[in-house]
Amino acid sequence: MIGITQYLQEVYEDLQKYIDNDVCLCKFKKLNFEAGSLPDYEDINIQQLYLLRYAFAYAFEYSRMYLDVLAQMDDVNNISATSVGCGSMIDYWSLVHVLEMKHKIDCSIRYVGIDKIDWNYKIRQRQNDELHYLIGNAADFFTNNSRFISDVYFFPKSISEFSDSELNVMANSFSSKKIQKDRFFVCISLREDQGSMDRDIQKTKCLIEAIGKNRFKTKWPYTQYKYFDCDNGIVTLDNEFQYPPDALEFVKNLNIECANYKIQKMNCQSDCQKYLRRWPILKVGHIRYQVIMFERLDWI
Repeated sequence: MIGITQYLQEVYEDLQKYIDNDVCLCKFKKLNFEAGSLPDYEDINIQQLYLLRYAFAYAFEYSRMYLDVLAQMDDVNNISATSVGCGSMIDYWSLVHVLEMKHKIDCSIRYVGIDKIDWNYKIRQRQNDELHYLIGNAADFFTNNSRFISDVYFFPKSISEFSDSELNVMANSFSSKKIQKDRFFVCISLREDQGSMDRDIQKTKCLIEAIGKNRFKTKWPYTQYKYFDCDNGIVTLDNEFQYPPDALEFVKNLNIECANYKIQKMNCQSDCQKYLRRWPILKVGHIRYQVIMFERLDWI
């Protein structure tokens, strides 16, 4: 499996090739999530900058989520996961990373990723794993799904991007369709700021209540979440996480790479520095997540 450092290095080199053509970088200012806005993920260059800013931290967060999952599983020889809003499948990388940490490299993975967009830079499939990448609205796949067969249903920073109606469709499927496993997990990565997190947690509540109608129980209060009581660098907690230094300098000083800056020695708009001088997330203080184990009532 490719290391996170090499993965980001490859993304960085591709973005640098694009920017070396002396292009204006105004479109990258829209990668900011302010007022609930979503970037144009269809744009490969937006994907590149998004991954350089966030994939490092997300890969670490998802690995910690999967550590929690594995600690509660009886059998880790096989694991099946459905990722709802999978993007480039960073959460698949995290699962493999955790299995390697636990010296369980023989564990085979069946992974289904669902996303509206066919992302570039997908994590490459490990030998003997089974991967499926489904392009479309997750709510439609839930509607057409006849039963739930995975050990894990993973929402990687995606639950906020589903409308209430889409979330209700998914919840109704969980409440009414056959769930094959007697024990399974719903993993949700939450946004950090309080207002956004409160909205995400209401969606958690909706899913917990729906699954409860299908004769499953959890001990996890819907308002509960995990976080780090510090803001240490990720590398201090897992030395596999080394951010490539050239990419770091490039991303945090992106404003000076703009064609307009190179000509004028200044940015053309007052907000260029605000939106283009943003560091990748390298610390753990932003992390908020839920790993919710469900067990069938008549199985407990």
